[in-house]
Amino acid sequence: MNSYFKTILYFSVILVLAMIGCKKESSGEKVYKIAFASFGPDIAADLTIKGYLDGLKEAGFVEGKNLEVTKFHAAGDMGNIPMMMKNADFKDYDLLVPMSTPCLAAAFSGVKNTKMVFCYVYDPIAAGAGKSFTEHHKLATGVGSFPPLEETFKFVKELIPDVKRIGVVYNSSEANSRKVVEEGKKILDNMGIELVEVTITSTNEITQASESLVSKNIQCAWGCGDNTLLQGFSGLVKAARKAKVPLVINDPEFVGEGALAAVGIGWYETGMASSKLAARVLNGEDPDKIPIENVAVKKLIVNNKIAKELNLKIPDTFLAEAEVLN
Repeated sequence: MNSYFKTILYFSVILVLAMIGCKKESSGEKVYKIAFASFGPDIAADLTIKGYLDGLKEAGFVEGKNLEVTKFHAAGDMGNIPMMMKNADFKDYDLLVPMSTPCLAAAFSGVKNTKMVFCYVYDPIAAGAGKSFTEHHKLATGVGSFPPLEETFKFVKELIPDVKRIGVVYNSSEANSRKVVEEGKKILDNMGIELVEVTITSTNEITQASESLVSKNIQCAWGCGDNTLLQGFSGLVKAARKAKVPLVINDPEFVGEGALAAVGIGWYETGMASSKLAARVLNGEDPDKIPIENVAVKKLIVNNKIAKELNLKIPDTFLAEAEVLN
């Protein structure tokens, strides 16, 4: 083949490739990139993400088609979170999803360019979202899910009518935990019940703190949804079971790991609710024009094996609504 025909062939191939590229660019869908940033490996967080992605699918954003999904976490270490969130801001995501109060708080200080629709957070305002659900951070909106504390302690009172002392282990560095413990203490004070607190700073302290808590003559332990505690939840479970102290929590997904019961939040439903706001942002709306929402679908679960182990009768009013694990 002489040089003339080689030249013609070369430019013909270039032209065909260019036409193919133009056709793909003009007819192909935009692929949206979103990232979920969480505190650590967590079955409840996974369920929230599932609800989020299922909701986005209903809105036309389908993973593997026009949606690219990234997930990362801080391995349960508060010290990893600020840099993790700052790094996420340089990844060219169309949407960042901070999950947990520590991640959200770090996002507000470290993320300067990426739009956000958060979820899996108790109290967004306590995390620094802004003045109110309508006056908030310009790059972010999302869903808060505050747990049903009054129902939680009402259940404990029905379960143990003479209860006087309830104990909790939590990381005092977490704004969500401080808020929920503060609100819980107010409710318990009105009920004439003392809240015994033991604080931790890392997962390494959970076992010792839990053993200390159950030694303080408490009649029930409460798992308040603290992110650090959930990373080492088995430490509290073991201490409670050894001391024959019932453990009541606000995270239903963890009941199967040895808690007696949960009066908690349906995190899948929270994810679904968050996805509706996310779809609006992906479709071009500004986050600061979308009010933050509070969505906390109550979910009740009881662990029948633990109830038998503790020789406790679950109130009929609770059983009528609850999912029972045997």
